[in-house]
Amino acid sequence: MNSVFVRMAIYILSPLLTMLAGLLGGWGINYDAATHVLSINVEAVIAAAVAAAGLSGAVFARWGVR
Repeated sequence: MNSVFVRMAIYILSPLLTMLAGLLGGWGINYDAATHVLSINVEAVIAAAVAAAGLSGAVFARWGVR
């Protein structure tokens, strides 16, 4: 596989993987099955989004320029 395709895949998937890791780790979304309530911690979701943008920027800074 060409290294360009690997770099593009990492660049595209890094924000999604970071957000998924943050949200699945209980950092932002909780569901209470007894009361059927979905609660979202806005600060944690924003922090996960910032981390995702930072990781994406780091990948671009490393491999996005010539």
